[in-house]
Amino acid sequence: MKEQATRTEKMLVTRRELGQLGLGLVLAAGGVSLAARRAGAEDEQMVTEIAENAPLLQALGYVAKSPIPESHCGNCAVYLGGDAPKGKCALFQKGLVSAEGHCSSWSKKA
Repeated sequence: MKEQATRTEKMLVTRRELGQLGLGLVLAAGGVSLAARRAGAEDEQMVTEIAENAPLLQALGYVAKSPIPESHCGNCAVYLGGDAPKGKCALFQKGLVSAEGHCSSWSKKA
């Protein structure tokens, strides 16, 4: 009987510990929410508006308006925006590209 009481005592959680756990969970959930909101804001910006994209933009020679009418982001294999005027590109982790844009990695959509 004494052994069972010892096990039960080890499993008890004090109100303070429960409160700390609850506070920790609330803070963690708030942090996730803020990160998601921040990530969502970057996903709505154009790739040219996000500073960390600058080296890749330069390397790919991305322009918002294609100088070649028949090859633009809207008909590129890596454009994920469907028929939308702007959308995600598989080459960029953050931001949107213009469907009228162009870069050196353009390849015709199958």
